[in-house]
Amino acid sequence: MEKLRHIALSVSDPEQAAQFFEQAFGMTRAGRAMRGWYMTDGVMNVALLNFKDETVPATPD
Repeated sequence: MEKLRHIALSVSDPEQAAQFFEQAFGMTRAGRAMRGWYMTDGVMNVALLNFKDETVPATPD
């Protein structure tokens, strides 16, 4: 069965969010993204991205 391994979150402050994920979940920084950080715990990966004023597509109503 397939499992969730990666998720991307839109955050206002990627640095602050990265620190939170390090402290709260024991994740480490896997790399720098153009808009933030990639975090990992060795299994699950999280991209913490700041899209600033860019329009992010929403789910249709």
